[in-house]
Amino acid sequence: MDVFEILAELERREEQIEIKLKKIIQANLNPFPGERIQKAKLLLKLIYEFKKHIQADEFIQAGMKLRDLEIEGLMILNK
Repeated sequence: MDVFEILAELERREEQIEIKLKKIIQANLNPFPGERIQKAKLLLKLIYEFKKHIQADEFIQAGMKLRDLEIEGLMILNK
């Protein structure tokens, strides 16, 4: 996968996470959905940081953020 494919996939995932976060907050079925909200915010933060590193041509740091996303369970690269 090249950088542009990864960015496109992350854009799609970012939209999915934002929609899911809004649903969690609106539904509030669980009286304490804090874990899920924090996880969504962490994923969004990592995606933002990845994009920032790509724009600055800092590919090593971007790769580290991509690894962090995968550690958090957001698989981007098809293995």
